[in-house]
Amino acid sequence: MHVITRPKISSDELDQAIEKSNLSSSEYELIEYIRYKGVFSQPSLVKDLRIKPKPPVLSRLCEISRKIGKQIPDHFEQIRKWSKLINENGVRWDGDLICSTARNIEGDPLTPESGTSSYEILVVHKEFFTGLS
Repeated sequence: MHVITRPKISSDELDQAIEKSNLSSSEYELIEYIRYKGVFSQPSLVKDLRIKPKPPVLSRLCEISRKIGKQIPDHFEQIRKWSKLINENGVRWDGDLICSTARNIEGDPLTPESGTSSYEILVVHKEFFTGLS
């Protein structure tokens, strides 16, 4: 498996972009929760945060990522390009700004399509994880 390096920024830069992005309280709560939790799925977020399943949480995460991305446009554009490169169908996912699909030891995505998980399992990028602080 060929690894394509993800573009990175510091957690401080991300924190500043989050603060400048004018997120609603529920959007901010979602971002802070996944940064604290580290690993999650859409059903776990619906249950843990007691939010409605529609619109899908992962769609909301994309919208939030776009708001944050406006504050760090060069980095966000690099992430979008990277996202498209790593997707087996060549589709970018804006949520890759904060987190990406987890993979098993063989490098297979933890998704129903891959036959590795009942739900897509996502993991926050290491430099954004706050669960140990």
